[in-house]
Amino acid sequence: MIGSLRNKFEHFKVSGKGGKKFSSTLPNLPPANDLDKSTIYKYRCNYGVNLGALFLLEPWIFSKETVCTVDGIEYDNEFDAISHQLKKHSAEDVAKMLNDHYRKYIDRIDWEWLSKDAHITALRIPIGYWHVEDGKHLDSLPFAPLKRVYELAKPWQLLAELINTAKNNSIGVLIDLHGLPGGANCDSHSGFKGCDPGFFHEEKYMTKVYKEILPAIINTVTLKNENIIGVQVVNEAVFDNDAKGQKFYYSEAVNTIEKLQPGLPVVISDGWWPQQWADWVKEKNFSEIVVIDSHVYRCFSDSDKSKDAHTIIKELPNTVDFPRDDADYTVGEFSGVLDGQTWDKTSGDRDSIVQEYLQAQVNVFSHVASWGWFFWTLQFEYGDGGEWGLAPMMQRGNLPKRPHNSGFQIDKKRVDSIIQEHVAYWDSKGGSYEHWRFEDAINTAVDDMIAFRSFDNSLIGRWHSWKSQRRAEYISLKNDSEFMWEWDQGYQRGLDEFNKY
Repeated sequence: MIGSLRNKFEHFKVSGKGGKKFSSTLPNLPPANDLDKSTIYKYRCNYGVNLGALFLLEPWIFSKETVCTVDGIEYDNEFDAISHQLKKHSAEDVAKMLNDHYRKYIDRIDWEWLSKDAHITALRIPIGYWHVEDGKHLDSLPFAPLKRVYELAKPWQLLAELINTAKNNSIGVLIDLHGLPGGANCDSHSGFKGCDPGFFHEEKYMTKVYKEILPAIINTVTLKNENIIGVQVVNEAVFDNDAKGQKFYYSEAVNTIEKLQPGLPVVISDGWWPQQWADWVKEKNFSEIVVIDSHVYRCFSDSDKSKDAHTIIKELPNTVDFPRDDADYTVGEFSGVLDGQTWDKTSGDRDSIVQEYLQAQVNVFSHVASWGWFFWTLQFEYGDGGEWGLAPMMQRGNLPKRPHNSGFQIDKKRVDSIIQEHVAYWDSKGGSYEHWRFEDAINTAVDDMIAFRSFDNSLIGRWHSWKSQRRAEYISLKNDSEFMWEWDQGYQRGLDEFNKY
């Protein structure tokens, strides 16, 4: 069984210091007839949405309702905003402002629509390190001066309530550690504004996160909730050709999480270079544990601004081309937004083009992003967000909803026909084979897909990890063979044929 395999991982070195080798043991995947909800939550393909600006504040989404606006001045990062609020108000009053915002945001979530109409599978919830256990771990970190505010604001308590409500609606939760001390990029996600991201160059910051903050997340949140689908340990890491700091941190984060909760997906950033991280995941034998997050926006770069919408849409299959055979991917953020310069160059009806653009994106994702996608975002202080908003994009038919048919069945005659086609093709080539491996594989795939469909009409996701583990289980039962390629083809053919809406 895959659960008995032990893989060694060598840590990358930072500042001349090395990491120890360690072993990782994944739990056995349950057989199809015994798949539990927790497993399906962690593996299924997602139609998801971000809860942007719920906890980690972004003033372009929410400003006046939160603490971001002080005396008419809007601060673009959370640290500055709260620091200025504390010059006018007590810590108790500022904490109440935050808590009021958290509660209002959560109270406005239309769970009936999310689960029964949009059929959303999961929420990606961005948090900052300063939210974890209500600021308990801020000593020696940049947000330390604001510790009392978060202790009183109680974001961790509200997160727990939110996760439970999501579970009652069969919706999973991805905990996204969006804000890291020192920052993983040049944006204000770290709570500060500046273009000197220091997290991956400060070993003390990385150590604090993987030794203290990540264990706190696991012990207080993920172990207690079957609908936690994973922990994202960074958001939008800055591009780095060598990425030694990133590799060190990711290795330590995987090590920490695997020890505390084996089998929980660990999500890393693609650092705007998907192949770099597919190669690394493959090299380190992390492909059964790690999911790589890639964000797809075509409204920010000068290159995209120079193109019309039709060109951007046409190029999507080439510009969103993740190496799906080497690793599992998710699109953690995308939208229907194109820049004004693009629209100036574009002829045709805007609504129709936005629909074409979104549906083209989702179609491409369905082929290369095995863990699905998370739209950016759910709520806005004013209006519905337009092409940034999940609800208007789904209600206008621009973003396809997940089908929710009941009584899913797979045509046994079609399965038999596929097996016969395989046998006839290879027998015509001459030689000896083990066609029973192909038959075993496609039947296993069918059983797995039926089990996933039985829970909220889910599809198998994380294809790379799932297939790898099922393959290892099969070898342990029926031995390895030079004809395991027939098993590989059989399982993949089953997915290609039936694992879709």
